[in-house]
Amino acid sequence: MGSSSKERKSDKAAASTKLKKSKTKETEASDDELSTPKKSTKSKKRKADEDETKEKKPKKEKKDKKEKKERDEKKDKKHKKEKKIKQSKDDEDEDELPEPAPEPPAQPEPAPVDGLLRFPDFSRQHLLSSESALEATRMGIPHWLAHPATVDRDATAPVADPRFALSPHAIACCEKAGISTLFAVQAAVIPVLRTAHTLSRLRRHVRDLCVSAPTGSGKTLAFVLPIVEKLRQRLVTRLRALVVLPTKDLAHQVKECFDFFCTGTDLRVGLATGDVSLAKEQAALADQSSKLAGGSSLVDILVCTPGRLMDHLTLTTNFTLQHLEFWVMDEADRLLGETYQDWLPKVQSFIEAPVSPSALTTTADIPIPDACTSRDPESKLDLLARPPPRIQKLLFSATLTQDPAKIARLKLVRPLYISITDEGKKDTSATAGPSATYTFPSTLTEHYASCPVDEKPLWLIYLLWEQRISGGVCFTKSLETAHRLAQVVQTWATNVPDDAWPGAKIVVAEYSSDLPAAERTRIMRMFKQGAINLLICSDLIARGMDVDQISTVINYDVPTHMSQYTHRVGRTARAGRQGSAYTLVGSSQMFHFKKMMTESQHWDGCLNLIKPRKDLLETLRTQYMKALETVDEIYN
Repeated sequence: MGSSSKERKSDKAAASTKLKKSKTKETEASDDELSTPKKSTKSKKRKADEDETKEKKPKKEKKDKKEKKERDEKKDKKHKKEKKIKQSKDDEDEDELPEPAPEPPAQPEPAPVDGLLRFPDFSRQHLLSSESALEATRMGIPHWLAHPATVDRDATAPVADPRFALSPHAIACCEKAGISTLFAVQAAVIPVLRTAHTLSRLRRHVRDLCVSAPTGSGKTLAFVLPIVEKLRQRLVTRLRALVVLPTKDLAHQVKECFDFFCTGTDLRVGLATGDVSLAKEQAALADQSSKLAGGSSLVDILVCTPGRLMDHLTLTTNFTLQHLEFWVMDEADRLLGETYQDWLPKVQSFIEAPVSPSALTTTADIPIPDACTSRDPESKLDLLARPPPRIQKLLFSATLTQDPAKIARLKLVRPLYISITDEGKKDTSATAGPSATYTFPSTLTEHYASCPVDEKPLWLIYLLWEQRISGGVCFTKSLETAHRLAQVVQTWATNVPDDAWPGAKIVVAEYSSDLPAAERTRIMRMFKQGAINLLICSDLIARGMDVDQISTVINYDVPTHMSQYTHRVGRTARAGRQGSAYTLVGSSQMFHFKKMMTESQHWDGCLNLIKPRKDLLETLRTQYMKALETVDEIYN
């Protein structure tokens, strides 16, 4: 009984405790509701905003997708339209490329307008393919060098065309030399230089010029005529044109060309190649009596080699380049590829050397700016001062370098690059990349023969006998090879019966730099007279030498690179004459030779394989072995 009463009491206590707790919770909840009515309103509003945002979000996403789709469609349409236009332009270019460039129609002499003449233009811009342009950009080749103004190698123009504005004296000299037509390189370069002459009179800046043209295309006349036309009006003798060439023989040839076209004018042409003593050259080039700030030149035009030029710049009194207007570099790739006492930066420094202010006044404080010429860059800061004269740099070569570092050393100003090309091959060269720049005369016929290396002398004798070569030049890789080969062929030629060869006996001569200058002159004179059938030499005359009598070129040793091949075979088929080139390729050299030609796009359809007559080859083999034994006895 007692226990049950206790249980009832505990149950009542628990129930009362539970009731108190529930009342406490209700009181707290009612207090919270009364104390935070705003918070509840804000939470409801936020929830409503979130619901509204959720409803708008799909609509906005749908709208963005629609706008993006419209933009993509417009972009695709624009891309397709540009692609279609580009394709149509490419098709038009492909249709135009195979057609030869038409000859310029004859036009009457234009009347001068404010001292200006409209000169003819035979060039057109050469556009690279996208792959070639990308490759040129990656190699760092300048845009002007990768996109030359091309001229068809077959383009010609009459010398007397009034559009060239040549003087009667120049036309008369051309007629006297038998020149009635200007070749492609001359028709392209002469108008550019004549235009520069007009601009220089108007104090306008002139552009430097780079020309790449096949060997024998007339590059020398292309710069000789405009320079003589410009300088023949001069009043005071000063050194105004500098022509730098890599070899003495080429310098003599250019000097003769200048002498011919300067006949009848007051212009004086000097030569500095080291053939005579330095004292004699100094007396011929400058007045040595007293030191003058403006120099005292005795010549207007100087033709020289780089080494001798450096001698005169450092040792000759009154020899200065401050009045220079033309700086010509013929065979420019070779001049840039060799150091020659580090001549290029030194010549640049002599040209740009500032003249001291004391040198510009006389003892009576009278200014004589005409006696001294300063090309100091600081003079450009004065806007009212007379602009300093600028030298026009002219680069000529059959294989013009595309090395960005070498080109940068020249410090060219707004250069113009003219390339004489074969229009029939333009569509292939456009995709060949920046290095495919070799062009050959259309009158050149090329052959090659595959033979064992130890039988090359026999094959040379075979070509000499079979082709009845007269006026041929054979190139070897070294002076020793040329000397030994000349002895073998000369020994064979002395044993040939007189009645077996038409005319006189076979005459073979060696022509090398080891010979004295007088002996080389005698041999060259005999060759020009037709008294020598074959000259055997190294690459001494492989550049620039213009000898009309060369009808055949034989590469005894395979050229190591394409530019060497170009300069060798370029000794023949010059100035529109016919010529033949033969290359003796050893069995182990055929892969390299074919690869070199293929990479230059000069293999398929360009070279003819020689198939010898076996009976004649065996007959000559017996004679060759006897000659070889005789030479071996001499050496032993």
